[in-house]
Amino acid sequence: MKKKICSAVLVTALTVSGGLHTPSVSAATPIKITIDGVQLTTDQAPVMSANRTMVPLRGVFEALDAKVFWKQSTKTVTATKDGTTIVLPLGSKTATINGKSVTLDVPAKSIKGRTVVPLRFVSESLGEKVGWNASTKTVSITTTNSKPTTPTQPTTPTTPSTSISPVPYVNTKVVGQQGNGNDLEISFPASASTKGISQYRILVVKASNSNPFNVNTALTVPAANYTAIPQGSSNYTITLMPQARDTDGALIQKNMNYRVYVLAVGATGYNSALSVSSPIVSLGVVATASAIATDVKASDVSDNGDGRDFSVTFTKASDESKLSNYRVFVVKTTSAGSFSATEAAKISSSNYTTINKTGSNPTTRLTNTTRDTSGELITTGTAYTVFVVSITSGGDNIGISAGSNSLTLGRTVEAPSITKVEDVSNYADGRDIQVTFTKSSEESKISGYRVFVVRSKASGDFDIATANGLASSRYIDVSKTGSDRTVTLATSLKDSGGETIVNDVPYRIYVMALGSGSYANSLSSASSTLTLKTGDQTVGNVSGIAVSDISDYGDGRDLQVTFNKASDESLVNNYRVMVVKSINASKFNLSTANSVSSSNYLQISKNGSNPTVTFSAGSKDVNGDLIKNGTNYQVFVLTTGTGNASGNNSLSGASSVITLASNGATSAVNTVATTNSASTSTASDITFSFVPANDTGISEYRVYVVRADQAGSFNLSVANNVAAANYTRIAKTATKVTQALTTSTKDYNGNAIVKDVAYRVYVLSVADGSVRSVNTLSGASNDFTITTPTVAPATNLNATAINGGIKVTFSKPSGETGIASYAVMLVPSASSGSFSLADANRVSERNYETVTKGVYSEWTFTTTDVDINGAAIRSGVAYKAFVLSIADGRVATVNALSVASREAQIIAQ
Repeated sequence: MKKKICSAVLVTALTVSGGLHTPSVSAATPIKITIDGVQLTTDQAPVMSANRTMVPLRGVFEALDAKVFWKQSTKTVTATKDGTTIVLPLGSKTATINGKSVTLDVPAKSIKGRTVVPLRFVSESLGEKVGWNASTKTVSITTTNSKPTTPTQPTTPTTPSTSISPVPYVNTKVVGQQGNGNDLEISFPASASTKGISQYRILVVKASNSNPFNVNTALTVPAANYTAIPQGSSNYTITLMPQARDTDGALIQKNMNYRVYVLAVGATGYNSALSVSSPIVSLGVVATASAIATDVKASDVSDNGDGRDFSVTFTKASDESKLSNYRVFVVKTTSAGSFSATEAAKISSSNYTTINKTGSNPTTRLTNTTRDTSGELITTGTAYTVFVVSITSGGDNIGISAGSNSLTLGRTVEAPSITKVEDVSNYADGRDIQVTFTKSSEESKISGYRVFVVRSKASGDFDIATANGLASSRYIDVSKTGSDRTVTLATSLKDSGGETIVNDVPYRIYVMALGSGSYANSLSSASSTLTLKTGDQTVGNVSGIAVSDISDYGDGRDLQVTFNKASDESLVNNYRVMVVKSINASKFNLSTANSVSSSNYLQISKNGSNPTVTFSAGSKDVNGDLIKNGTNYQVFVLTTGTGNASGNNSLSGASSVITLASNGATSAVNTVATTNSASTSTASDITFSFVPANDTGISEYRVYVVRADQAGSFNLSVANNVAAANYTRIAKTATKVTQALTTSTKDYNGNAIVKDVAYRVYVLSVADGSVRSVNTLSGASNDFTITTPTVAPATNLNATAINGGIKVTFSKPSGETGIASYAVMLVPSASSGSFSLADANRVSERNYETVTKGVYSEWTFTTTDVDINGAAIRSGVAYKAFVLSIADGRVATVNALSVASREAQIIAQ
């Protein structure tokens, strides 16, 4: 007997389940970028530089639909979008936007061939809203067109009279390497007006056909050329099927640029609405570190004066399963800083060398006809760097190695190889750096070695010519001993730019072999980046400092400060809140903060929450002057360490400028908090509370719900202009307020509160206009998230071979909460290792057996039944069983998949 799962429940589970992810926890959380709430993957991760967040320019700008161009001769990036032209020279702190100069906090620089720029530059150049969440290390970009208006509908004899809203945005992600629709993941939130929507249609459009692509065109696309999704969730994440087609009817394929739209289809009496397009997406092979060659070395092995002198060795990729060969590129060292996988793909086959994979680490000699990437024959007297690119069986460029040592052909000795660099002490100078390197194999031809310390930002231009020209104060000499060396550098050593070696600056180390007699010097590859720190561990910075003028005493009692605590307080001793005159703020640094007298700052203990503090009548600024009206101030927070981090403090950035004045400001509320009952998985589970500080001059309180990734830009000015429908009004009171949100509560932008997104609550104290005239905004509450309810999986799964069949038994979850039924599936063992929840959700109802909830927990498959692929079950084939717990769509909406059973085969009768 075969039973069917409710189709609506299964499709709902299919579309929702892909959106659930459990974040991994690590000691060093990488910086993430989200665009309109969806994470962006780039080939160069964001980094911190000079206390500024640096993001990859090309990856971010192209995701925002800008075109990016690189000019090697001038080392200049040019980006264009919608009539805006941005020109940015590498290494410069000045860029131009439509011919007007702008200044960057720190200069743009190149990391592994990718240009990175300060986060603020993205906002200033393209006009998008950019936020930073220090606790999650997330850069959030909100595009100006993320909330489109409803497109014009086609005229029909019976035009519907009721409109629906389009979905706010569409994002895409390449998640596979198959070269078809299954590589493409689409995510979007539900329309704000779910009533009247019959379904959503995912439309994949060739980028060349996307202008114009409107709702009229979308409505005429045949059903075979879009993916239909039933309406029923608040957020959708869908991976397309391998046979998915674009709107022209062509199969989705590699090396084609697409835009994705979502059409909200109106039911009878409602219009349809088309979203704005996603950023351009192109399928391709996803590079992984395991598929990239490492430890590339170049050696001068002869004296022919051409490519025959050139020997290249490298360590093969640890996973060669997708590779057919490697390509070896010889690049002039002067151009190596900008050479990338993208550049490699443009090089003619006559200007690189192909090496087939052999399962061993390759060594190859070039030929007298070998050319560099510019097409010139390899010759003596020119410095070269070698790169190795991994190539798949389909001819795709899957990733590029790091560059080799720089090699100039001639009578050149083999360069040493750096194996380790370490911070071994706490002198805050060269004595903290210890370098280990392997000796040159030709020590009979050298007189010794020189060690150079180069700032990372200058390492792209550091080559053998630069090293040969440095003064003796900028390197140390190391004698040869016949063995590999480990040396600790000297206190007097300067870096290659002549500056003192200090803490908190990223460096790279180079070692040069000094040729004797007629032999030329040879320079190693750069070491990994080393940044000196004092102490064994450091404490994290606070973020989100907000300052408010909350009263009219004319002294410190008017100044209220809120900030987000350090993300990890395990090493935090306490916080010191310091008030600095704005004219001195640019010179206020960690050293200055550490020396401030205890009478000139406010010290507060950590308590696990984000602090809100108010100064007292006698409070002073860091210079010892009383805080008063009429002076421009900025606030800093010094985080002090304890234990292994004792004495290793960290200083926040400055707050905005505040000038105390007699402004009739209301008092901000205290102790804003939320609790989550998690009983209904709706906004009504959330209860907020706050304590009024002083209700004098207050007419009411307004409670706002703000997405955590948008909290960085939510301030008093924004709060004062929020529409009345988008906040909760609370009557004036002097006692603690505790109240639940409702299922219809919206965030401050007017969007429905959705599941699996973090939010915070703020409270605005509204002035009555007579006693007080200025509103005041509280600090943020703790984060809350409404979670998507998931059913529990079956356990104790067992598959047993019997005559003519396979018997499957399992244990049901306790209580079977939220479960409608179970789908019992047989999967061929050969493909069971990759069988996932998403795969199970896609299995046709004809290809599994249904077990009713609360009845029994076993099923016997015979040769009249089929596996998940619809193939008849037969002897001689090994299978594993899985059980899918099916959500009922009310208590729970996400299915759960059991682990696989042991392998079983039918015993022939």
